[in-house]
Amino acid sequence: MSEITYTLDRSAKRKHTYITVTKEGEVLVRTSLFTPRKRIEAFIASKSAWIEQTRAKILDVQQRRTQYYYFLGEKKERCDLDEKALEAYYRKKAKEIIPPLVEQYAEQMQLFPTKVSFRKNKSRWGSCSARDRLTFNIFLMRTPIEFIEYVVVHELAHIMHKNHSQDFWKLVESYLPDYKTRRKIGKEIAYTL
Repeated sequence: MSEITYTLDRSAKRKHTYITVTKEGEVLVRTSLFTPRKRIEAFIASKSAWIEQTRAKILDVQQRRTQYYYFLGEKKERCDLDEKALEAYYRKKAKEIIPPLVEQYAEQMQLFPTKVSFRKNKSRWGSCSARDRLTFNIFLMRTPIEFIEYVVVHELAHIMHKNHSQDFWKLVESYLPDYKTRRKIGKEIAYTL
């Protein structure tokens, strides 16, 4: 086993030690200001198999991303498409595909956004502002259309309910009875696409 390099993040408020492997494959150790270096090293050693396994998965995903890309859940050959061109493609397609879905479901739900915009986001698929502006992640274009519809309905429902209360989920379910299955797709693909 090779020595594991890591970044240390100490905090006086922290009582325990945590290890995270970032999407870039870097190891981040969060711990207390007072945790001795020997204890940190021992903790890392005890988690080394998990760290290496997680890093291998991330590197595999990164390698696949350089060879392939996904569009509406389907794997496609990357050819000469670089990251910038791929992002431009996703943005263009998002602007073509998502607004008609927003229009369709907004009409059904009688909930109308004040604006629809698109951005590149690492962790959020969509958002609804206090002023009912909807923003969608361009990387939704990687996911199946069923999941995109779920995100559209989810964000439209936030126009009425600015939280994830029971009433919010009832509203989502009334338009997408299978929303739990659709939501699960998003959780499953977050790392793989």
